[in-house]
Amino acid sequence: MKNNTNNLKISTSATNALKKKTFIDVKSLSEWSQRELTTNFKDIILHFVFSFTSINTRRSYLNDLKEFNLFLERKGIFCIKNIDEKVLISWNNELNSRENLNQKSIRRKLIVISSVFMFCIKRKLVSKNPMEFIQKPKLTFESKTNALTFAEVKILLQYLENNYLEYTQQNIFSRSSKAAILAYSVISTLLSVGMRVEELCQLKLKDIESNPDFTRLHLKVKGNEQHSPIIHPKTASIIENYRKICRNNANENDYLFVRSQNVKIQTKLTQPAIYKMLNIAIQSAGIEKKISPHSCRATLATLLHNQGTPIGEIQHLLNHKEISTTAIYIKKANEIEESAALKLNLDKFHPK
Repeated sequence: MKNNTNNLKISTSATNALKKKTFIDVKSLSEWSQRELTTNFKDIILHFVFSFTSINTRRSYLNDLKEFNLFLERKGIFCIKNIDEKVLISWNNELNSRENLNQKSIRRKLIVISSVFMFCIKRKLVSKNPMEFIQKPKLTFESKTNALTFAEVKILLQYLENNYLEYTQQNIFSRSSKAAILAYSVISTLLSVGMRVEELCQLKLKDIESNPDFTRLHLKVKGNEQHSPIIHPKTASIIENYRKICRNNANENDYLFVRSQNVKIQTKLTQPAIYKMLNIAIQSAGIEKKISPHSCRATLATLLHNQGTPIGEIQHLLNHKEISTTAIYIKKANEIEESAALKLNLDKFHPK
């Protein structure tokens, strides 16, 4: 009974650590991580989730798997070896019965379970993946974001630059001035480098490589891999100006982009903060579009494509594994522009 209580304590510590994005009980977590992996599904969930470095990936997978685990517990299933095709069909049916879930969300939840089984196969806890026999919803490439046009990018960046210059004329070290140059620097970087927003949040001062001929950013991307794109001289200049004003006393291991509030402990930017920053800027610039930080990747891909940049070079810049992903970005962004129906001159058919 004592061992069970201890196991529960360790699992709870690990789960709470994920929720709070910090590792509060380091001793318990260390103790838990050194224990041999068992076939208990709750134990597998935590080992699987902690195998990823991104906090957002961990939280997303944990939410989906906790939900599936509750389903299993209602059926009295606690061991992964007892999760067969019939159980998974039942789970799939339950997901499809929920009105608040779309097919894309259902597909994601099923793929996560499949990933767990592959995780267990590699560790020889099971011999096969029963998810292989479950029909998943077909993936449809819905446009998650709206790309900006060339004219809109020009309007947005001009507004951000003017806003920054206006505040710096009053007081370069004021909170408003710092917030203005932060927004200008962050959004300019997203639009010209095409990095994912999480990659921008993780960017540290030491990740900027400056040479007489070029400036390069060393990014930690998906799969804990490295991607080091060369950036435009204008972007490099904007980042350097931000660094001198806002991060002049920071050391090389500190995050580059931090909150503009005057606080003792500098806190790096988060995805929600950047989303809010971007949409405030869009609305203030008078652009009527709902966009997200991910829109900046689609925008860059489209602008480069329209300028005649080979798609392979765009793929390399955005660090897409498949060129088909890059093609989808461009296709969706150009969908309205390339619509044949919209090019029809209906005025000729209607009397004035």
